[in-house]
This record gives sequence, C-alpha cells and structure tokens, in this order.
Amino acid sequence: MIARFFGIDTHKKYVMVAAVNIDQEIILKPTRVSMAKLPEWAAEQLTADDQVVLEVSGNTWSMVDLLSQHAGQVVAANPYKTKLIAEAQIKNDKVDATALAKLLAARFIPEVWVPDAEVREQRSLATHRATLQKQSTQVKNRLHHVLHRHNLHCPEKSLFSPAGREWLLTQSLPQTDQLQIRHLLRQLDGLQEDLDETDRLMAQQASQDPRVARLMQISGISYTIAYTALAIIGDIHRFPAPDKLPAYAGLVPRQHQSGDSDFHGSITKAGSPLLRWLMVEAARAAIRWDPHWRKIYNRIARRRGSSIAVVAVARRLLVLVWHLLSKNDIYYYLQPQTFVNKLQNWAYRIGRAHLPAASTRDFVHQQLSNLGLNHLAQSLTRNQNGKLCVQPA
Repeated sequence: MIARFFGIDTHKKYVMVAAVNIDQEIILKPTRVSMAKLPEWAAEQLTADDQVVLEVSGNTWSMVDLLSQHAGQVVAANPYKTKLIAEAQIKNDKVDATALAKLLAARFIPEVWVPDAEVREQRSLATHRATLQKQSTQVKNRLHHVLHRHNLHCPEKSLFSPAGREWLLTQSLPQTDQLQIRHLLRQLDGLQEDLDETDRLMAQQASQDPRVARLMQISGISYTIAYTALAIIGDIHRFPAPDKLPAYAGLVPRQHQSGDSDFHGSITKAGSPLLRWLMVEAARAAIRWDPHWRKIYNRIARRRGSSIAVVAVARRLLVLVWHLLSKNDIYYYLQPQTFVNKLQNWAYRIGRAHLPAASTRDFVHQQLSNLGLNHLAQSLTRNQNGKLCVQPA
C-alpha cells in the first residue's frame, strides 16, 4: 500500500487533518474532525503504512496513544521549530495541517521525544508539586506585603514559624488587613497539607528508582529535585554529550556567530522551565552549604555578578547530573554526613508503612550499598538523639 503522511492540527474541540503522498501531493484535503469522533475516524482511515505528525500541546500524549493504535508511526513535532521552518504569510488550520503533512513526507519534522506512560505520570506529579510550591510562595509574599505596607518587621527568625505566626496575629492592624492575614494563613495551611501529601507520594515513588539516590549525592539536590529532574530528563541517553542537557534546560548562553563576529548573550531559556528553575534552586542550596560550590560561585561572582554566578553553578550541576546518570559515577565532592541526613529524611517522608526496608537504618544502608559506598554503610551509627551518623574512619 502507498505510504500516506497525515498532518494533524490539534485544538480543544476538534482537529484539522490533511494528508499527502511521498511526492507531497495532497491526497486528503484539510478535513475537520471533532474530538468526539476522532477515535472512529482513526480506526476507519489509518493503516499500519501511514505516518502521522502533530505538534506538542496539552493533550498530545493521549492523542499519540490513540493514533498509535492504528498508524504505523506517530511523530510529535516541536511547535517552535516547526513554526520557524513552515512560516507562511497566510496561517489557518488548513494551512497548518497541510504544512505538517508535507514536512513529514519530506522527513523535515523537528521531533520531540515521546515519554512512556510512567514518565508522563511522574511529570504530572512533579508539575503538580511545583505548582503547589509556587502558590505557597505567592501567599507568603502577600503576607510579607501586608507587613511592608505598615512598616512592620517580624522579630522572629521566620514569620511562618509558630512564634512568627503568633506575633503576626497579635499585631494591631486595620480590620481589612487582619481579615486578609487570617485568610492567607488559612490558604497557606491548606497548601502545606497538599504539599505534604504530594511529597509523601513522591517519596514513595522515588524509592523505586535507584537513580534518585545517585543524584542526591550532589549538594543541593533532595529527593524531590532528583525525582522531578529525572521525570523531565527521561532517558539520559537521548543527550549524547554533557553540554546537551544544560541546553535542554535553557541554561546555556545565547550565541550569534557570523564571520569574525561572535556574540554571547544571556541564557537561552529555550528548554524546560521547570528543570531550569529546579537547578537554580539546587545551586543556591549548594552554594550555601558546600564549600566546593561556594568557592566556584565566589570566583565567578567577583567578575560577573551574583546572578550570573548562580546560573553558572546551576549549569555545572546539570553537567554533573549527566555524568552521574550516564556513567554511574560517584560524586567526587560527596559530603558523607549530609548525604546520610538526606537519605534519612527521605525515609521519614516515605513512612514506615511504605518503606522498602525493615527500618530507616536498613533503608539508608541499602541505598549506600547500591551506590557502592559500602565503607559508609558499614560506618553508620546513631547519636544521642537517635539520628544516623557516619562514624569517622
């Protein structure tokens, strides 16, 4: 049977479908198909010899699953790059569907990696947690803004500690501001409960992936950051070189080179915004707690400024992630006690009922042994407070 190439322009309630042959001649004029009738249309029209392309959007993966049941190949296209290739003076659904079909027939589609169902589920959970965290930060900022309007400063270490909240509720403020503070604190409590529930589920799922503990060796990376980064990265082998991963996160400088002119600008921000944000947060923590990364930060900050130095550390951390995942390496600058503390906190969050080991100590011992850190596993002991410690050699 003659191969056919279908281009599908997707929308919320319908799709526009067009098809061409290998010579890019139109064999199916642009046709509108409702989402409700798309399964029936796919079953009747598509065969194992057909290839289909659609741009990545909110419902792409469910459509990929549906179309893959009938078509021989389903390709997900990068919408930004496709737009640059197929830019036209006239743009509508019919033109878009036909252009996609022709680009597919010409083997000129900028494809994106299609994650499997498990990775999609992980990405969904990671995105949900990031949304909750950002909402929580917004509420905290609004509370700080109320205090700023009245030139008030909390004397406690944290405004959101029990003592800080008690101080906040005793302030003599206008009635409207008091109402706003009570509502914001109520929202914050609800978001914190949701975050705790999400973190428990994430911790439990992360315990099934040995790569999580490997990434947690890196300063600044917790189990939540490791889990989310792995969900976004997926298969590390789709990045053939270490510089490809920072580029995917948009953490590399812009470059415009022509002849003798070579301009470097700010970072591209062209990749995953969530991965980029995560690595910047990890970089801030690493700079604060790890002398190795603080030294790198200080060296760059003296010449380029604080913001550029933080981004530079984030980029280096992501290169390190690539090496650990690609080569199963051990983190050279590992801080043993900090790493054990992170593993122990991870075990607490998983909960005894879901812990894949008899006890917290067994869980930590198991993670260390899996990484080949047997000398650390054998040196574990407990201090007076019952916390695990690495006994000095």
